[in-house]
Amino acid sequence: MRFGKRLRELRKLRGLTQQQLADRAGISFTYVSKLETGALPPPRERTILALALALDSEPDELFGLAEKIPRELLRKVDGQTIRMLRSLDDHQEARKRGSKSRRSSIVDRPASGLEGSGREEASGCALKTFQALVEDSLDGIVILGPKLEGIYQNPATEGILGYRMGDLLGEDVLGLVHPDEMRKTAHRLSAVAQTPGDSDRAHLRVKHKDGTWHAIDVWAKNLLNIPAVKGIIICFRDISGRLGVEGAQAKLMASSLTAKEYHLTDTELSILALLTKGYGNAKMAGQLVVSPSTVRFHITNILRKLGAANRTEAAGLAVRRHLVN
Repeated sequence: MRFGKRLRELRKLRGLTQQQLADRAGISFTYVSKLETGALPPPRERTILALALALDSEPDELFGLAEKIPRELLRKVDGQTIRMLRSLDDHQEARKRGSKSRRSSIVDRPASGLEGSGREEASGCALKTFQALVEDSLDGIVILGPKLEGIYQNPATEGILGYRMGDLLGEDVLGLVHPDEMRKTAHRLSAVAQTPGDSDRAHLRVKHKDGTWHAIDVWAKNLLNIPAVKGIIICFRDISGRLGVEGAQAKLMASSLTAKEYHLTDTELSILALLTKGYGNAKMAGQLVVSPSTVRFHITNILRKLGAANRTEAAGLAVRRHLVN
């Protein structure tokens, strides 16, 4: 499916006109029209993000159809690791084009980490370099085997999700994904596993070892065909700690994910935000241009959905779970 066709489908699904979508995304009506008809190529990253936000849609789908890689994705791991992954891919492509180098032996990978050696000196060097980069990365990295079981995790995983070295080995890592997103994630990850070199990216709710849900930015790449890896590499980071404009977007994503878990409406989120600031019912009503009785009705629903006994408890939970920024 091309970018413009999917854009039109999402717009109609949301019940928006082209003018309404253009206003929400901050672009011109003519530009939207030409994108949908295919008269113009897919837009740049900033516009894709604006369209995804206006359509309340996952941006990774639009990026995929546009065949573009967002800068955020390229920051998933440090530059050295990215270059290493690319060099491994290039090496594999060279072999496919007719390289006569002998096939590397299977690398033995004990449960403690990425260790072993190949028959070729180059393969052994690649393995050692890859191991060093992965273990020193500030991003969490987990490698999955062909059956999507954990076969390696780097030290940064503990700092991000609390799981110590070895905790995820042999485990079904998909079991950490929130139930609402489990099926879709399993389907997409299985699709990646079918095609060497394929990759995917998503924002997910993942369970920390302490039982809380964290909004995680995840990038998966199939390197099962690379002798130095022989697995699906999963790079991730908690998106709640970013700064600036990116931080605002990350916090908004985290809030949205948690709000869906509690089934809070946009109005209830607005009232909850004011509640955490200590606003009374009358001041909330004036701020939102509604009656005090409407505010009381929404607060009753908020307390029920959060399982909170009173307003103070609800406000504390909202701050702890990043329901409000």
